[in-house]
Amino acid sequence: AVAVAKQGCRTKMLGAVGTDLAGGLARKNLEDYGIDCGAVAAVSAPTGAAVITVCGGDNHIILDIGANGCVTPDVIEGQATLFDWADAVVLQYEIPVESVLAAAKLAKAHGCRVILNPAPVKTVDPALYGYVDLVVPNEFEASLLTGMEVKDRESAVPALRKLQEMGCRSALITLGKQGCAYINEDNDIAYAGIFDIKVVDTTAAGDSFIGGLCSMLCEGKTMREAVRYATAVSTLAVSRAGAGVSIPTADEVEAFLAERGDL
Repeated sequence: AVAVAKQGCRTKMLGAVGTDLAGGLARKNLEDYGIDCGAVAAVSAPTGAAVITVCGGDNHIILDIGANGCVTPDVIEGQATLFDWADAVVLQYEIPVESVLAAAKLAKAHGCRVILNPAPVKTVDPALYGYVDLVVPNEFEASLLTGMEVKDRESAVPALRKLQEMGCRSALITLGKQGCAYINEDNDIAYAGIFDIKVVDTTAAGDSFIGGLCSMLCEGKTMREAVRYATAVSTLAVSRAGAGVSIPTADEVEAFLAERGDL
């Protein structure tokens, strides 16, 4: 949500925080980035938390979903007007998987583009994929989802086709330093590289990429244009320490692209 908002898109969050101090701080942090938190409930469970360790630029995350576990299908369905407002809905697995399915169904019923970040990766109802317009796993997640080892561009191709067979209309697999590979609704495969930069902290790499991608697709950009922009967002994010604070604004991304050119 922060990544999308920092690209200038109107952004609303649907979720839950606790009534504890952490919940108030989390809500304020989102609102400070311009995110509408009207659909973020305050519940009796503790606010979800993530412990992030960084070594040599790489990160490991220990997650406790906390209050996010209270985002039930009933809660999702009670926010139907939110889906009527949205152009796109970005989903992930930090809420119950049955709630993800409920949200995907509502989104499609209201004509929204559904973008799924299947993280943290887990087993879900296969019916979910039939509502997904674009799924964006990393190579590890793609390997678990498809049962195929994904380690480079060549091995990503059968996994991309498998994700389509599972029901997703299009798919993109991020490959770290190798860039990404993607397949569109016409079954065309394409690749994109990366911009060279000194990596400081990869914590926000995936979220910033998806945020940049979503913002551009909502503006009507082609997949190629959206991937180029998303790669720039992610590149700038990993060149800085932190999570939300590391994600660049649209002005910073445009300046970077003007200097660096194409991938």
